[in-house]
Amino acid sequence: ASAATSLPEVRKPSLAIDLIVDGKRVTLPDTEPYIDDAGNTMVPIRFVSEKLGADVKWDNANQIVTIIHKGNTIVMPVGSKKVTVNGSEITLDTMAIKKEGRVVVPLRFVSETLNAEVKWDGAWSAVNIVSPEYQEKVNAGSVTLDKWGRELRANQNSKKWILMSDTPDNVYEIKKYKIYHIDGEQVAKEFGQGFHKDELDRIVRNVKEYYKLALNIDYRTINYSTYYNSSFKLLGHNGYMNPEPFQEFVSYIKKNKVIVEGYAYPDPTTIYSYYGTPFIRTKFKFRVLSATDYNQFNADSYKPGDKSEKVTWVKPGQWYETYSDVSLFSNSQDFRATLKIGSTANMFTKGAYRHKELK
Repeated sequence: ASAATSLPEVRKPSLAIDLIVDGKRVTLPDTEPYIDDAGNTMVPIRFVSEKLGADVKWDNANQIVTIIHKGNTIVMPVGSKKVTVNGSEITLDTMAIKKEGRVVVPLRFVSETLNAEVKWDGAWSAVNIVSPEYQEKVNAGSVTLDKWGRELRANQNSKKWILMSDTPDNVYEIKKYKIYHIDGEQVAKEFGQGFHKDELDRIVRNVKEYYKLALNIDYRTINYSTYYNSSFKLLGHNGYMNPEPFQEFVSYIKKNKVIVEGYAYPDPTTIYSYYGTPFIRTKFKFRVLSATDYNQFNADSYKPGDKSEKVTWVKPGQWYETYSDVSLFSNSQDFRATLKIGSTANMFTKGAYRHKELK
């Protein structure tokens, strides 16, 4: 494959925002939630509204989106701050816009107009939307939520994992791999109990921040010093990182004309320790927009060796969802409060990840 002839504009990387709707963590097929300059969380309107049981109609000729839900009608023209709710016009501090072919709208306005409660958890960068009907189930005890507002499966029949209703079985079946070969295993059900929510939030945020860097690379703007210094802050180490591999990597990115966009969504319920290494199972979402060699587009796929698989299935511009374990490291006695990313190669460990195209 050759580099794209029509390159996208330079993008500002976004931190992954977990979107939880009625207890389920949502995977979007393309455009992700983001925070605009006014501080509004913007989301693709169709997916959120339909998850809440609304009917969404798009008038392409007039560039108007209409949401119908339980007798309420919201009409939002793209590019206008004036919208109508049941025939009454109101003015927003932001507007519906088109982004990559999707209509994105301010989340709080639409959700509250659809009579859903919206909560923002900045500690791990997540939005939780709960409909009144779902809240009734929670109050009645017919569903159980974890600390992050996600629904647990009713049948917790695993000895190792806390099973979430939004996670497929094959994710829990991903093979574990050894790094240090000491201390045996502490499974997620046991290991995670030693952490407070704020400690797990910090670990999740660290993984998100690192992959905001490592999965949002543009050969036109990448700078070795910035990339190395940012990696130094986000990776766990003993106080020193050899700069040469980072210099080589940045040079390769420029030579290979890489433009990649992506996000990481660690699951705090899946943190475990395996033969001396803590891991957290993580969902990734990414697409490669430009490259001379699409097999090597970030540090995880660069120079695959004995442990890493050569990524031969990547297609230009296609969004992918992958799951794998991210290793963690700390040399501090304050172990739980200082764990950070432990390796730059987590996504494509041989036999220890899942991937699929998003549609």
